[in-house]
Amino acid sequence: MQDNNNKNAFVTFLCDDVMGEATEVLVYSLKQTNTQHDIVVLVLDEVTPIVRRRLEHLGAKIINVNQVKYPWESASARRKGFNKACRYSKLNLWNLTQYKKVVFLDADTMVVRSIDDLFDYPQFSAVVDIGGVMNTGVFVAEPNQETFKDIMNTYEDAPSYNKGDQGFLNYYFNQSTHPLPGYYNLMVKFTHFSTLAASFISQNTVRVLHFTSETKPWNFYFLHQREWRENYDGYLFGLWTRALRNMRIELEKADLWSEEESLIVKNQPTIIKNKGRAQAICDMTLKRSYGRRYPKVNQFTVIINVDPQTNREQLVDLLRIYSSSPKVLQIYIHGNTPGQRLSKNYLRRLQLKKPVQLVFDGAYDTPNTRYNPIQGITTEAVYMTDSSTSLSLEDLEFGFSVWRKNADSIVGYSSDTYDKRQDYSMIQSKAMFMKSDYLYAYTCLLPEQIHYYIDYHPTCHHIAINMLVSGMTGTSPLLLDAPSFNAIHSNSVEKMDCINDLSFMFNNNNPLVFNNQVISKLE
Repeated sequence: MQDNNNKNAFVTFLCDDVMGEATEVLVYSLKQTNTQHDIVVLVLDEVTPIVRRRLEHLGAKIINVNQVKYPWESASARRKGFNKACRYSKLNLWNLTQYKKVVFLDADTMVVRSIDDLFDYPQFSAVVDIGGVMNTGVFVAEPNQETFKDIMNTYEDAPSYNKGDQGFLNYYFNQSTHPLPGYYNLMVKFTHFSTLAASFISQNTVRVLHFTSETKPWNFYFLHQREWRENYDGYLFGLWTRALRNMRIELEKADLWSEEESLIVKNQPTIIKNKGRAQAICDMTLKRSYGRRYPKVNQFTVIINVDPQTNREQLVDLLRIYSSSPKVLQIYIHGNTPGQRLSKNYLRRLQLKKPVQLVFDGAYDTPNTRYNPIQGITTEAVYMTDSSTSLSLEDLEFGFSVWRKNADSIVGYSSDTYDKRQDYSMIQSKAMFMKSDYLYAYTCLLPEQIHYYIDYHPTCHHIAINMLVSGMTGTSPLLLDAPSFNAIHSNSVEKMDCINDLSFMFNNNNPLVFNNQVISKLE
């Protein structure tokens, strides 16, 4: 019998702890909309007590459900990753008869604006996915005992185009579907090829973000996923990681999460040097729209990293070289202490051909700052270099031309490796081209434990940035042969320790990709 209740609820489902933190972010994002409706998390026995306590603290009601048997025995179907076998257990939501209506959200969604109005829509209202099917990452349901019993009696023998619950639900409700506007379930992949989907972002009308496919904000940096471009968006991933940081602050106040306990590398100091740095830069300093696009593709930005030993005359020579290139749009000098070496007035007196701006490190003393995203960068590419590195204009522009044909890779003039063979797997940051977006990904999207590790192992920062790029894109770095290249080289005795420790933080896998190619200019 249907319960006599007019309450509504948002519902999600958690198989185990693997998606625990993603579910916590979803619950947190719902609470930020000030909804007065219940937030329910259906859980199986595998969900641990600590995850349950966190979810309850964030405002969720925990309801234990029995696992619904996966109806497909095909091992290949399970390996495809469309659904974990346990995800058919979400069908238990039709048994929540204490609620009149529920809105189901997958754990890989995040709410960015109120969606309370979804309760005004009829059952199986959902957004249309590729192929005309309804995407069940967000949908409306009306719990009912008779419906639940019929679903349980039907699903094992019913067809499913993807051998998952989405395929089954499209079959079961095929005569009673109700399309929702796309902003209720904005799949990141759509924003890359749909003008309408992209407009939901540019016009700030999106309600729910859905990180479909395998590439997600919490794993993009180690997957080597072939379709990462279609499913990655630095700006949208940044919205999720911003919510993650804010949620962790709330959990930490309740002693349900600890930054220090998140340091998982053996023998790493538990004193965090620069706690709160990512939040200060990514959430408080940068504009909220940072990273949406880098429209200038025919020029690049130069970022020169200086240190206390920088020779001013040599730096000025570099500035004159870089500013004379038509390919250079702007130059940033990073690490210049106020009152030392250079000033704005001094730079103006040089009468350089391109704008030069000083970027200060602020309160954080860490080698990670060289990868800080800089407000004002509009080029797709940045050239990162040290003040000790000299390069001819011809070699510089050749490097940019090579990068444009290999834009996913780090392209540079000084390679590094970690074994005895001749192949290389890294480019040193003293002279390299890469996407401007990688600065944002490194600082604002990577797990902060990687930054904390670099604070104690400063010579290994170039390993971390190369791991990020190769882990994210699956591409190898690319070495250039430049006759004019002249840099002060240094070797780190702790390189292998860094490789091993950072690999552990990249999902216990070394994501670096070897290459033996060296590209030279044609004479």
